[in-house]
Amino acid sequence: MKSTQFHKTQVGGLLATDFPSLDTIGLHRLYALLVKASWEPCRRPPFGIGVRRSFRTTVRTRWWHHAAMCEDCLAGYTRSVHVTADAADAYRQAMRLCALMEHRGEEAELLTHLESVDEVRRMAAALPNSRFAHHPHPGARPSCGVGGCEPDVSVMDDRELETHLPLEMSARFAPGTAEDRVIAALGDNGNAVFLVWPGRWPDRPEHGLHGFRHDAVQVAFRGDHSDPALPSGRHAVHIHVSKESGHRGVEYLAAQAGLHP
Repeated sequence: MKSTQFHKTQVGGLLATDFPSLDTIGLHRLYALLVKASWEPCRRPPFGIGVRRSFRTTVRTRWWHHAAMCEDCLAGYTRSVHVTADAADAYRQAMRLCALMEHRGEEAELLTHLESVDEVRRMAAALPNSRFAHHPHPGARPSCGVGGCEPDVSVMDDRELETHLPLEMSARFAPGTAEDRVIAALGDNGNAVFLVWPGRWPDRPEHGLHGFRHDAVQVAFRGDHSDPALPSGRHAVHIHVSKESGHRGVEYLAAQAGLHP
């Protein structure tokens, strides 16, 4: 194809572009060129971790990577305050932080990316009402359509389930009702598993803390504190606050919980 023809073809389908930036948990700034094209609207739901309609972070695996962003993300600040090799310890510290909230959300949220039959079985048993979504990676032969599907893993045998891997898993549940089962189902290997407890911090302006509608505590099980999307042998506890609260607000909350980030 000639260069002029190529450019005409691209411009013919181009509607709009944007070049936003996003500050990550690890204090790195990411830039992304967003292009909206008329010929193929994006139907893949965003996969990340955080409070619904607010925080999202980039997730990468062997096959794919993408990020979802929104206006509320840009108004928030997130920092790791505790890293441990003990998953139960990470959960305990997260609950100590949650106890400091003025208001706690009615639902906790889990998100992860599963690549083995065994791990799907363990996590499905821990949270039976979870949502599983299959999105074939580029170049793979789709097992349930080009756009993916939401398989019912409870009725599949291991051979059929394997054809739908990898699977994105998400679940919502009442805080304090399923976390122990999730920790027991983690196993030794696999991608990061994210648990988020939304709420609202109290207003303590004298300590730099200002309540925000998307405040939260998050644990990245098997997620490195510098990039929680990358699996590791450690578990990192994060605090989400408003940008107005920022570093000072996080330091105050960590001190109240007896943590020293």
